[in-house]
Amino acid sequence: MRIGDGYNGWPEQSPFDCIILTAAPNHIPQPLIDQLVMGGRMVLPLGDREQTMVILRKTPHGVTREDRYGVRFVPMTGQAEERS
Repeated sequence: MRIGDGYNGWPEQSPFDCIILTAAPNHIPQPLIDQLVMGGRMVLPLGDREQTMVILRKTPHGVTREDRYGVRFVPMTGQAEERS
């Protein structure tokens, strides 16, 4: 278990097959993409007031993005706010 700002993930325990965010950043945190295995997925609410549930998959050719549906989550705070 780890308590702290989730923006940078948990590099000491990476790589991960899947990362799930339960707070909405207004941009995709690059440190979390970096911590996915090839073929790994990240599921996150993305946006400010208008948010979309997004599924990202890390591939050899980059990151694919699939927007699913509108959602409403609390905003991601901390470093996510500083890098917006």
